[in-house]
Amino acid sequence: MIRTFTWRAMGTEYQLHLVEADLTRAEAIADTLREEVKRLERQLSLYQPDSDLCYLNANAAKAPVRVEPGLFQLLQTCKTLWEQTNGAFDPTITPLLRLWGFVDGNYRLPSPDEIADALERVGMEWVLLEPEGRWVYYGREGVELSFGAIGKGWAVAQCMRLLTQYEVASALLSAGGSTLYALGAPPDSEGWAVEIPHPKEDAQTTILYLRDRAFSTSGGTEQFFEMDGKRYAHILDPRTGYPAEKLLSVSVCAPDPTLTDALSTALFVGGQPLIDQWRQQHPELQIWHFG
Repeated sequence: MIRTFTWRAMGTEYQLHLVEADLTRAEAIADTLREEVKRLERQLSLYQPDSDLCYLNANAAKAPVRVEPGLFQLLQTCKTLWEQTNGAFDPTITPLLRLWGFVDGNYRLPSPDEIADALERVGMEWVLLEPEGRWVYYGREGVELSFGAIGKGWAVAQCMRLLTQYEVASALLSAGGSTLYALGAPPDSEGWAVEIPHPKEDAQTTILYLRDRAFSTSGGTEQFFEMDGKRYAHILDPRTGYPAEKLLSVSVCAPDPTLTDALSTALFVGGQPLIDQWRQQHPELQIWHFG
């Protein structure tokens, strides 16, 4: 029997499809995952003033801040992916997001001088990590991290770890549909059916059957604003300070939801050259893009 549970966290709806005959056990598993996601939201949120992230942003440029092991691991992952994507994935993009109004919803078109000023505070080279003591230090004032392009994938990954501890054989966990993980397969099926989103409404639908794989999609069609007849999407290129406009959407399938979440955004920003690079270097990945 497939049981479905939903809850809101991290600004989206999480949905768990769990193959479990025992309702009491299913509810206990769902409660554990819900609490884990909410714990991570309290740690990683840019919108909760008492979160670990907000404390880090407020203090790490003044003196090194020690963080707990999970957060330090996430920061190490961010730095690695920043290097591997030539800066297309960069969680220090927050000053630019604020400038454009994508943090508070007060959208505006910044001047080139304002963008150039914000870019001075963007770049993971400013985030210094000391592994032995798990110390984090920002190399200049005004650096500000946010995990909007990787946090949901990280949360799904931690939930998968918990499902393994529960010895769950089959489940599908989705974070707003943009990042999900398919564990095992539902009864009498080769895998969990997942639709590859297409940015054009009249396009033919493609269905994947996923088993022990993560899937993420990034695109500029959901969050954007229009000004003077031009659309500005929320996915910014951290290297230029302007919205990424090369593609309409990118989807990535791989074993790790943290990777697929971050990489779908990075490849959307980097466009065809970065997609070609990752396809060549990582043939185990599946990548779809529409432009």
